[in-house]
Amino acid sequence: MSNIEILSLVVTIICLLSFCLVFTFLFRHYYISNINEIKEGRADLDLIEYNKEEEISKKKNTKKAKIYKVFSKISGYLVLGIVVVIFGFSLYARVFNNNLIFGNSGFIVIASPSMSERNDRNDYLFTNNLTNQFDTYDIIGISKYNSISDVNLYDVVAFYGEDDVIYVHRIIEINDDNTFITRGDSNSISDNNRLYKGNLSYENIIGYYNEARAPLIGVFVIFLQSNSGIITILSIVYCLLMFDHYKSKYEETLYNRLDYLDKIIHFDYYEDNKVSELVTTNYKEYIYYKNKEYSFINGTYLNEKEVSSDYIESIKKEKEEIYKSDLYSDKVDTKLIDKLKNIFKKNKDDSKENNLDKKE
Repeated sequence: MSNIEILSLVVTIICLLSFCLVFTFLFRHYYISNINEIKEGRADLDLIEYNKEEEISKKKNTKKAKIYKVFSKISGYLVLGIVVVIFGFSLYARVFNNNLIFGNSGFIVIASPSMSERNDRNDYLFTNNLTNQFDTYDIIGISKYNSISDVNLYDVVAFYGEDDVIYVHRIIEINDDNTFITRGDSNSISDNNRLYKGNLSYENIIGYYNEARAPLIGVFVIFLQSNSGIITILSIVYCLLMFDHYKSKYEETLYNRLDYLDKIIHFDYYEDNKVSELVTTNYKEYIYYKNKEYSFINGTYLNEKEVSSDYIESIKKEKEEIYKSDLYSDKVDTKLIDKLKNIFKKNKDDSKENNLDKKE
């Protein structure tokens, strides 16, 4: 690797590691705070309403919901499967120097434009109407020859060069000693004494182009088999696994809390019974349902008692006043603060006016 390639790799690693760290910190903080809020009972009313909507939705659209759920899962797994296959294909291609021959046939990823167009100097291309060119980043099919006698003039062949790199060029001459001269259709010079010493031998030919071609897919393969591509994919996989881990923990906490509440309160989601909630300081929580008051502290159930509708309204108002008056609460009523600011401002203005009157 050159110094520029090493520097590029280091910068890529630093950028992706930074991204992973920031992503981890943000999502971990988000999910942990939500999990704690659920455990401490600060989101009980939202959970109850959410579960009510889910239960009603399941009853009304059971088939639709199931079909959508199955379709979503299949789509997700399909996309993930395609990415895994392309990534595995790319790594395999990198290990075997883009030689993807399995048995008598396989694929080659095209990494140069040497066969992308017909050079005007190559008269044989026009005389013989040879139009089977392909572009950079195409993936082409390659088949093995059974014997040297199957090699024909103007076949497009894949072969190993002197540097062990695979090239795909056209045979433009067959010599009496059963060696060959090749040239890329876009090039004006031949490959002999350039990509290989002397002429090309049959032993160095991998196979011939069988006209199978997948345009531009190779761009993903070439990127994914690069150092930057491998690091990128590993970073994405890490982020997905981390996201799935915390999402699973969040959902587990959510459903555990719903089960906990349901065992205590026994909600009937199909009846039109309103549920109300009041959270006071020190995470004291009161849930009102069917003329009963359920008390919690820090998310843990304390007791329940029968109450009247009038009592519920009066106690709610009383507790709301206590709640609003606590300016140091995590859930301060901003409207109350605005009112207090206006009162202080008015008192301050009145005081100024009184002082002016006294001076006069």
